[in-house]
Amino acid sequence: MRSLRYELVLFGLSNQMVVTFKEENTAAFKHLFLQEFQDGAAQSVHTQKELYSRIHYAVQQYMALPQISLGQYAYVLGAGENGSALSLCQRFYRKGTIDPSNDTFNIDPHVDT
Repeated sequence: MRSLRYELVLFGLSNQMVVTFKEENTAAFKHLFLQEFQDGAAQSVHTQKELYSRIHYAVQQYMALPQISLGQYAYVLGAGENGSALSLCQRFYRKGTIDPSNDTFNIDPHVDT
């Protein structure tokens, strides 16, 4: 019985370490990649220009990772678009219409990627 309790405590501590690691890394990545990120503040984009600015910022930060990160974060060159490891993927329904007179949707279930 004692061994089972010991294993349960070790399992709990291990899980706590994984959760803490994930939370701390998520916070670090938000500060690193999200332009003007502030903890607890609502994040929003209002214009197309602001959106492109934030995407450009995230890409610049990503490409600079080997020079600016203290951790062991890296990427494989040549794996993504334009020789970098970064690529952007979009998924959307091929076609869809909305009939405002009766609030019905007609969506083609085919997804383009």
